[in-house]
Amino acid sequence: MTHFMTRTALILLAGSALAACTTYQPSGVEPVRPNFPVRQPPPGQAPPPAIEPGVQPGETPPPAAQPTSPVESRPLDPLPSAQPRPSDSYPPPPPPPAIEYETVTRTSATGQVVDADGPPQSYTVEAGDTVYGIARKLNTTRDQLAADNNLSAPNYVIRPGQVLKGPSSKTKAYVVVSGDTLYAIARRFNVSSQAIADANAMQVSDVIRPGQRLILPDGFRDTGPITSTVRVPVASSPPAQTPPPRPQPAPTQPPPTSPPPAQAPARTPPVTTPPPARPSPANPAPAPTTPPIVPSTRTPADAQISQLGRGRFLWPLRGDMLSTFGPKGTGQRNDGVNIRARAGEPVRAAAAGDVVYAGDQVPGFGNLVLIKHADGWVTAYGHLSRVDVKMQDKIAQGQQIGQAGDTGGVSEPQLHFEVRYAPTPQDRARPIDPMLVLPQ
Repeated sequence: MTHFMTRTALILLAGSALAACTTYQPSGVEPVRPNFPVRQPPPGQAPPPAIEPGVQPGETPPPAAQPTSPVESRPLDPLPSAQPRPSDSYPPPPPPPAIEYETVTRTSATGQVVDADGPPQSYTVEAGDTVYGIARKLNTTRDQLAADNNLSAPNYVIRPGQVLKGPSSKTKAYVVVSGDTLYAIARRFNVSSQAIADANAMQVSDVIRPGQRLILPDGFRDTGPITSTVRVPVASSPPAQTPPPRPQPAPTQPPPTSPPPAQAPARTPPVTTPPPARPSPANPAPAPTTPPIVPSTRTPADAQISQLGRGRFLWPLRGDMLSTFGPKGTGQRNDGVNIRARAGEPVRAAAAGDVVYAGDQVPGFGNLVLIKHADGWVTAYGHLSRVDVKMQDKIAQGQQIGQAGDTGGVSEPQLHFEVRYAPTPQDRARPIDPMLVLPQ
């Protein structure tokens, strides 16, 4: 197309040049004769009229152009300065704030070790033993040994195989402080919780109180207070971002004009607001609509969580609420609920599933059980005094998985219960308020 237009323009320019050559003839110069035959009109006939360029034969030539009034010229208005685009004026958005963590150190079993009276010594009488000789072996007197075993003076009759009770032995005891658990004390002294319970004629599920003295069993080894460190996210609100000011357009200078003649100010008529038109039955007023709220599938709303979990779970045990779900101040947060319980009270699975963890290696939770359920749900049970299941066990709803206790550094028997949910297998299960899915 470009080549075609160029050729057309060249043809037109060539035609104009030929027309100019035929109309302009300098004086004193012989006209140029064409080198091709020209038809002459017959004698007595007027020559045909000249045809103006661009006029077809038989058409009336257009009238000659009339002169026009002179055109006033003035300088062009200055171009407005280039305005920056909003994307060039605003700074890029700040990066999301990095999650800050703080290390929380927890120390348990910080009580003192003191001297205490242990269980009474005993001695089995052998042939040839005397009361006096046995008393010396037990580091006591003959009269005291006779009194402790109801032996009658002056003969103090004893028989081989008879077990005589001696004075109390000297041993070590641990003084319980607030927050101690039998599990933590056993870890400090490298013995089992059952060994401490046997040495003090008690049950593992019995409650221990501050100031109580616990006899330490034979073979204990004191390793000092138990210290555990946990990294927890710091709850901090991001600083408020002040939007930058919008760029103002650069003022443009109007072209210089003569001032208009002074005129009297026109009176502005009062502005009246017409009354709102009443809707007619034929054209009813449109009702206001509220756009539906569609929660994200990755962060479902509480109402959706409650709907998804309705009828799935049962209470693992019933009791007073010690701590509810959510932030607790000073950077702490409870990802579940803590329910007061009696020591040794059965803890039951809230729903059927598979045991994915059972142990005491998570700091702060003591004996812990995690159960994975269908459709992305997980439940957690902490501070158990005893665990009755093992990993990969298939659990039925309501089945006993352990007993409530005070392991993990809590001051009284309780159950820490969590519910977590992941909308898709690619998502990480996040904690939700158990009260949204537990029956009321």
